[in-house]
Amino acid sequence: MFEIPLPFVVALLLAILLVRLTLRGPAGPVGRSMRIFVAASLALVIMVGLRWQFDLLIFRFLRPLFAAMLPPIAWMCFAALGAEERSQTRWRWLHVIPVLAIFIASLTWRQWHIQVDFLIAVQFAGYGIALMVLASRGEDRFAQARLGDVGSVRGIVAVVGGALIFSGLVDGLIALDFSITQGTNVATIVGTAQLVVLVVLALLMVRLERLSPQTTKLTDSVTEPVLSQHKDDPQDNNDIAADDAILAAIDEVMHAQHLYRDPDLTLDRLARRVVIPARQISGAINRRFGRNVSQVVNEYRVAEAQMLLRTTEKPVTEIMFDCGFQTKSNFNREFGRVTGMGPRAYRDAADQRVPDQPFGPIRKLFSENARSREQG
Repeated sequence: MFEIPLPFVVALLLAILLVRLTLRGPAGPVGRSMRIFVAASLALVIMVGLRWQFDLLIFRFLRPLFAAMLPPIAWMCFAALGAEERSQTRWRWLHVIPVLAIFIASLTWRQWHIQVDFLIAVQFAGYGIALMVLASRGEDRFAQARLGDVGSVRGIVAVVGGALIFSGLVDGLIALDFSITQGTNVATIVGTAQLVVLVVLALLMVRLERLSPQTTKLTDSVTEPVLSQHKDDPQDNNDIAADDAILAAIDEVMHAQHLYRDPDLTLDRLARRVVIPARQISGAINRRFGRNVSQVVNEYRVAEAQMLLRTTEKPVTEIMFDCGFQTKSNFNREFGRVTGMGPRAYRDAADQRVPDQPFGPIRKLFSENARSREQG
């Protein structure tokens, strides 16, 4: 009976995932990062399969080299989703150092007998931990991802980081097995690792399904950016006045340019429009609202949806797309979070037909602050 080695089964699944990302995956930097990482993983898995299936000298040499290149590729793909990381290209050459060290160790193995698999294990674990830390950071570290997709992207980065840590553990076990039993259990270790990789692929597919569907990307050259008087870091991050100035600049572009209608809106794009660093925007919104940027932008979308439900007879689905939402589940969830009811129930409620609130969360906040000062 014809059997396909397990590494090639994993390679087939990775190839399917790559095709899926190319045809139906997210647009922009997130989609590009995912495609590059999956393509690099596919190349490595194929090389692993060739190494353990044919055991030729060329594959023995190339397998650690392919493995050494994957962690830096993963880091550069996902760290590049931040707004500020793009300007740090002068440090990217440092990622060549571990790859070069593993290449030299492989090239001189017969003379020095350096444990190449141990070096790979340390490299994978280090990059995996770094990616896990990256996944735990704020929205500004994923400023080029769509605001509604940041949570899923962070989950993908966490899965990739965990997979690298696991791969480092596997390479460490391989190095240990070669030093103790001359590689007697390597086939079992590799086979078990490939099964775990299948689970990781399944997790990635689940996370990918949560990303917004691909849409046409809007450029930032349509309108001129609004200049802000607060380009520099505030002297005190807890300064309410400085935070409110940032919020006022955001509110201006939301009202003047209806930026929230853009389904592909990212924190990076918002930062360019108001000429304020993404980190300051994220920090000001978190401090003043206790919510993230995505939730506040969705509140603008919900505010317009409320207005359209009150004043027009448009179908709910049409209103959903007009306001910048892309999926009915997200629209219903955010509408319920803001109003406490569904959009159809809101339209049917007679007492909701007269607007009694300022448009958008920032103006509501400013209005509440003004009333508090008057009463105080």
